Amino acid sequence: MSPRWLDRDRRDRPAPIYLHIGGPSTGTTYLQRLMAANGEVLEKSGVLLPGRSWRDVVLATHDVLSATVKTDLTEAAGGRWERLAEEMVAHRGRATVLSMEFLCWAKPAVAERILASLEGAEVHVVLTVRDTAAVLRSQWQTNCRNGAEVPLRRLIWGLRQAVEKDGAPSTRPERMIDRAMGVPRMIETWVPLVGAERFHVVTVPLQSDDPDLLWKRFAGVVGINPAKCKERAVESNASLGLPSSELMRLLNLELGPVTRSDYLRTMKSLLARDILGERADQERKVTLNRPGRNLSARWNGRLRDAIETSGVDLVGSLDDLPVTRTPKTISSELDNPSDEELLLAAAWARRGLDEAIVDLQGRVTAFREEHGYGETPLSELRAANSDDPDDGDDGHDGQDDGPDDDPDDDGLVGHSLLERQLKERTPEVRLALTDVIDRVRVAMPLGAELAALRAVAASAPADPTD
Repeated sequence: MSPRWLDRDRRDRPAPIYLHIGGPSTGTTYLQRLMAANGEVLEKSGVLLPGRSWRDVVLATHDVLSATVKTDLTEAAGGRWERLAEEMVAHRGRATVLSMEFLCWAKPAVAERILASLEGAEVHVVLTVRDTAAVLRSQWQTNCRNGAEVPLRRLIWGLRQAVEKDGAPSTRPERMIDRAMGVPRMIETWVPLVGAERFHVVTVPLQSDDPDLLWKRFAGVVGINPAKCKERAVESNASLGLPSSELMRLLNLELGPVTRSDYLRTMKSLLARDILGERADQERKVTLNRPGRNLSARWNGRLRDAIETSGVDLVGSLDDLPVTRTPKTISSELDNPSDEELLLAAAWARRGLDEAIVDLQGRVTAFREEHGYGETPLSELRAANSDDPDDGDDGHDGQDDGPDDDPDDDGLVGHSLLERQLKERTPEVRLALTDVIDRVRVAMPLGAELAALRAVAASAPADPTD
């Protein structure tokens, strides 16, 4: 028997679909993990969280976003969006909620393709919006652990360009700002397709005594009773401190090109999250100087105007996007980590990687022995399973951003660019970077081998004699 709230008319059509498109660093991880922790409660109330796993959602999003750009991840993602869309349209219930912040990158043609795949359903778009200064700080350190090489000062410069000029972004820092904080573009992309009444802007509280206020605002849009979702996931997405963030950025320059799956597995998951993440509470936080704060306030004003003039549904308050100027007591100089802080972070990274390499070697050997793979070459194992099941939480859209266009760099790339940026640092910092990357290059193939072994074992048919 159908639930009482599921009337006959609703059983004949898809449940309303709520696409939570981000933006990044606006409480998305908090909302996603809270809903996942309460999945059974939501399912019983008729709310579908589509996809068999978080990786399914990530790869499906890469699939629909990357029709023309191909990487190792997008190749593995082929056809995933179609399957996810079919699941959403097939759901008959109270609602379907797909939360994936990468969707905010969608250009109009991609947004049209997404809605076409959901034909027949009432589609709503939910955009969480946060104070620009907070997003800027968070996005820089997030980008550093996702492979970015752009210094914080250049990201602030990108925000200045966004504030002071019209037209499409033309440099990497401008594009980084537009992708994470281009709320006017996001509104212009989606509102003509779904209508202002079905585009919901939920502001992240600037200050609140209620730690669940963002969840209550979001749940109200979707029609979820927030009080029923009592489980709280353990938060493990803590931001890196300033020294570790800068260390990751410099290591990205030293490392050079690698596949996205290799980067995510070793640099992001192992080094940034598991190793450097453990010392986040020991480091200074990423902060903005006075120009950065004032530019953030001006961009908040741009966001307010876009929200007000578009007529979209506002949940929360525009006061969560402050527009007041920063007092002159705040320094105009940007805070940078000292050589000593970088060396301490690098020493921590070396120790952590040394331990991880020993652990990986032992796990690879034990796995081969347990499953009888002996000395089977890694290339054969990868060929047997090209869809790497490892972490697909990729904060990069797979596009080649092109040059930074920093006039100080004069077209330098890779190691030449790194040498220029280290010219004011002691030689010990340069040596420390090399030491860490040497260990990364040992850990990376071990991690890939272990992932391939696991994938092959998972896909192998069960032994009927067991």
